[in-house]
Amino acid sequence: MRIVRICVYTGAVNPNAPPPSTLATPAAAAPAPAPRVPYAELSGGRREVYIEHAGQVYRLSLTAQNKLILTK
Repeated sequence: MRIVRICVYTGAVNPNAPPPSTLATPAAAAPAPAPRVPYAELSGGRREVYIEHAGQVYRLSLTAQNKLILTK
């Protein structure tokens, strides 16, 4: 025995309406990519930079292994 799903649509149909695939949809604006700044340009050749954000000061340091550490 097979189960067959039957759907019945009783709503009014507008014969002048375009098919759903041709309806114009507003294109979602893609967000602009975040800017990239090289660390050397940001630090001016120094090993650490102090960054102020929302009234707080953070230190961005470059380690001996060439990794970055951000501390509050």
